[in-house]
Amino acid sequence: MPGMRILRVLSGRLFEGGEETLLKECSKMVAVAFEANAALKSLTTGTADIANMRGLERKADQEKFRIANLITSGAVAPNVLDNMLVLLGQQDNIVNSIYNVSRELHRYKVRDGEKDRHLRESVIDISNLVDAALDTLLKMYAQGNVGTLRTLREAIENLEEAGDGIKDDLLDLAYTESVDFRSFYHIIQVARLADNILDGCEDSADALLTIISSIIT
Repeated sequence: MPGMRILRVLSGRLFEGGEETLLKECSKMVAVAFEANAALKSLTTGTADIANMRGLERKADQEKFRIANLITSGAVAPNVLDNMLVLLGQQDNIVNSIYNVSRELHRYKVRDGEKDRHLRESVIDISNLVDAALDTLLKMYAQGNVGTLRTLREAIENLEEAGDGIKDDLLDLAYTESVDFRSFYHIIQVARLADNILDGCEDSADALLTIISSIIT
């Protein structure tokens, strides 16, 4: 995972100590999401089992609880506090969505081998988009220029739209005549749940943009 640094000066305005500390803590949820996404890739290719993913999902819940306590006891403005809790929840949703995809892939395998390969390759493609979105989210944490923040947020939106294209392709796969009902349902579920991961990245970017914009304006 690439390193990151929260800038102390934003457009000539110093971060309050609490704001800087809490943003650094919130960014740690992105690190957990990177771990979970890597585990999803391993599970998708059959090189790992669901146990590791369960551990990461619990780790995210523990981090969310720990950071939420720091936020609610921190010396920050009420509007910033509320938005940090929203950001924290959205980032936790990313990990939860990754876990949900993993569970669905663990439960069932499409009977048609070619279609199952298509599905799993599509999940890997979405996971690669998620890596790019998480990396962009970290860049937002280290950015103090609102214009650049909006550009980075737009980049995440474009990644989410690319994910929509993969989801639509999977829906087309599900509706082919030769797909049995259980495989149909499975493909639909995986497509929907995988799309939720990128939705969580976009929602997190929106929340982070709101927080940093409110601090520097």
